[in-house]
Amino acid sequence: MKLALPMRESESGFVSATEVEERVRGLMESEEGKLIRERIVGMKIAAKVASSEGGSSRVALSKLVESWKDK
Repeated sequence: MKLALPMRESESGFVSATEVEERVRGLMESEEGKLIRERIVGMKIAAKVASSEGGSSRVALSKLVESWKDK
């Protein structure tokens, strides 16, 4: 999916506010950020289709519920 942004942690394992700010700005302003946003929109559309009537997620959930009812 390539949606994660790497963050530099301090020795204590925390991420500084400056690091978060840089990553958010990069996400908002960079070409990489534009590509990530486009992928997210695609994922949103795919999730909507999958969860709509007759979609793969809806069908799978219905099958699961029916299997529980049979027990």
